[in-house]
Amino acid sequence: MDATAMDRQSPPEETRYREALAAYLAGGGEALLARAHELGRHALEDGLSIPDIIGVHKRSLHEVLPGAAAARRPEAVVDAAGDFLAEVLSPFEMTHRGHRDSLVAWRHINESFEKEIRRIAHALHDESGQLLVSVHLHLAQLARDIPAAQPKIQQCQELLDQTEQQLRRLSHELRPMVLDDLGWLAAIEFLAAAVSARTRVPVEVRSSVTQRLPAPVETALYRVVQEALTNATRHARPRRIRVEIDQDQGCLRGIIGDDGVGFEVERCVRNGGLGLRGMHERLGALGGSLQVVSAPGRGAEIRFRLPMRS
Repeated sequence: MDATAMDRQSPPEETRYREALAAYLAGGGEALLARAHELGRHALEDGLSIPDIIGVHKRSLHEVLPGAAAARRPEAVVDAAGDFLAEVLSPFEMTHRGHRDSLVAWRHINESFEKEIRRIAHALHDESGQLLVSVHLHLAQLARDIPAAQPKIQQCQELLDQTEQQLRRLSHELRPMVLDDLGWLAAIEFLAAAVSARTRVPVEVRSSVTQRLPAPVETALYRVVQEALTNATRHARPRRIRVEIDQDQGCLRGIIGDDGVGFEVERCVRNGGLGLRGMHERLGALGGSLQVVSAPGRGAEIRFRLPMRS
């Protein structure tokens, strides 16, 4: 098959790649390396993967190698082809570095965010609790000094008790102390019991993993389960929810499933609904992944993988 026939059968991008590679192998030069960089940038914009690029490179090299080898030493041709491919892949490397830096930055943001949440939660629980105790003591003294006002004072004390319960619940939802003290599994079991008591929906938690994990992993795991349970009880109208977490080759594999009304996954993901984007980003910052399986009337499952080491 002649070169013209080959060009007609090859995609235009591959033809341009072969022509640029042949020109570089024939004489080199910075201008041709810049052209290789542009080819890589366009390939990245078009959604080609690195294996796709390597396949194009191999096919192109097979076509141009006989002519290049006739004009230059074989080792020089191999070196030049490697330089050309490295320049083509340089936009992929730059993108990878940018993505990696973004993940590191997102991880630091999450850690700072959790520290601030922990501070606020402890302030609600400890400092507010101390103030309420002080108010209770003053009211008790006032009741002894003014017996006629005791019924009204008792009403105030009952309102203070309700306030204390609300503050304790809010503190727990912000950052449960059991997560720091006893670990992720105890915190998730406590969360499931609280959700079940509040919504009257049974929440079953099962895990073959019991050991403590690095703090960022425990926090991410708890937040993902918390968001999933919130979504299920708020939107799905389920009769039952299950949380299953197991170990698979150094990773946690989890499923949060319900038997509720379900939803259209593509539209929900496209719109960033149900907190899925936040769960994706939280897991992705630690090298994890998330998959959502659902359909209208068929319940939903949130499946995730998360490395056990951050």
